[in-house]
Amino acid sequence: MTTPDTLPTHSLKVCRGATGCPHAVIGRDISEEIGAVMARSGWGAFLAAGVKLIRHHHQFRLAVASCPNGCSQPHIADFGLIAFGRVGVDPGACTACGLCVDVCAEKALTLGDSIGLDPSRCLGCGACVRVCPSGALRTAETGWRVLLGGKLGRHPRLAHELGVYGLPEAMGILERVLRVLMSQGRPGLRLGDLVERMGRENFDAAVRP
Repeated sequence: MTTPDTLPTHSLKVCRGATGCPHAVIGRDISEEIGAVMARSGWGAFLAAGVKLIRHHHQFRLAVASCPNGCSQPHIADFGLIAFGRVGVDPGACTACGLCVDVCAEKALTLGDSIGLDPSRCLGCGACVRVCPSGALRTAETGWRVLLGGKLGRHPRLAHELGVYGLPEAMGILERVLRVLMSQGRPGLRLGDLVERMGRENFDAAVRP
């Protein structure tokens, strides 16, 4: 009987958005930036020192999705990023064609005398911007929705959203998340379990910029 090899100390799942997916809000591979944070955090040495044979439940799992479709499953990762494009609206340019209303799966757009956007419903997918023929809708800025503490297993937990941040801020959050997790000194503790133990508000306050 052979002994299985130990796994890497973290895993990163990236969707195909960085290689030309038509749904991509941010078509850029940020694996290098994430890898740099993981390397300087000390996570690899921390886990390797406390676990003789690293299994899936020991790994810190990361996922990056280039749009809200979330093909890389960021909602069940310890640390997930979902690209977000904030929609800018120019009502004066709207021709009331209705294409954006038809394409919006979140029902965030309404068409009255002019186009209206409910930001609380918008997931920043950019579908409305892509179909708008008059330029009344545009991507004003892009960022990353940061999701924390997702996991499957015996007690599954969907990751909760911290907010929308630029890439440098998101990488800073990742560093603080790892620091808080390592401060517990127990390899194998899932981030979602730590969030529940600390309380979401307390945890978020510890990692938020």
